[in-house]
Amino acid sequence: MTRPVRAHINLQALQHNFSRVQQAAPRSRVMAIIKANAYGHGMVTVAQHLQDVDAFAVARVPEAVQLRQDGVDAPIVLLAGVMNSVEMKAAVEWGFEPVVHCHEQLELLEAVAAASVNVWLKFDTGMNRL
Repeated sequence: MTRPVRAHINLQALQHNFSRVQQAAPRSRVMAIIKANAYGHGMVTVAQHLQDVDAFAVARVPEAVQLRQDGVDAPIVLLAGVMNSVEMKAAVEWGFEPVVHCHEQLELLEAVAAASVNVWLKFDTGMNRL
């Protein structure tokens, strides 16, 4: 029989850790990776609590849309990029910043060339993560 697992997040400790990162790198920008519901810790709660973060990163469009709908207005990076024209349209409309890591994503980007989209380019340096 398995026991239920629970994670209790101390938001004061989270803020303290974020402050330590800022102190360690005072001239750097900080992006909080909160994909997969902040690794099970509550993506929206974490995002709303870390209001001084420079950007958030999630894996996919639905996570980013949820953040926007819950009032998060910081830049949001889509780590997996967009997978089709519907997701690209959502990225443009909501102001998300997709990661581009393959030729197909470049084609989706070209299809919205009239729009202004900040993108991040991923280069495979040998780890083959995508």
